[in-house]
Amino acid sequence: MQKGKLLVISGPSAGVGKDTILKMFLQKHPDWSMPPSVTTRAPRMGEIDGRDMTFVAEKQFKNWQAEGKFLEAVLVDNNKWYGTLRAPVEELLEAGKNVILRKDVRGCMLIKKTMPEATLVFIAAENLEILEQRIRARGTEDEVSIKRRLNLAKSEMAYQDKFDYMVVNPSGHPEKALAEIEDIIQNA
Repeated sequence: MQKGKLLVISGPSAGVGKDTILKMFLQKHPDWSMPPSVTTRAPRMGEIDGRDMTFVAEKQFKNWQAEGKFLEAVLVDNNKWYGTLRAPVEELLEAGKNVILRKDVRGCMLIKKTMPEATLVFIAAENLEILEQRIRARGTEDEVSIKRRLNLAKSEMAYQDKFDYMVVNPSGHPEKALAEIEDIIQNA
């Protein structure tokens, strides 16, 4: 049996449309699997444990980390851990199933070390000004948060050359970015 493909998408933490593209991708490709990430943060409104994320106490997360159960685990700026359990991903790939993950840039770099066969795709906005417009258009953050997100985005953009591919998500046309990703997986 042929092993499945592992596609990992990332990009700046806000405003590039990763979630929109991912939702479109999974609707169009229901044969791809996306195991939920594990986190120590509390569930957000509407999130379901085991479907959207797996929510665990920090002690459990640290135990799993010490046991080597994660492909990647990173501490994010709000002091909460996020990670990807190794077993579900490896089991799906060994069964010939394709897997897609959405990770931050640091998590992607860790996955590439443990699974060099992974295809990493960096999603970007046309430029930093467009990214700022998208973040502001959400209307969900104050000025301090916006500035923090933009500074974080600049540091995350420095990783784009370490990815296998970069895809620009043009404003208002995520289907174009989706088509590029589909081309990438055809050739991966």
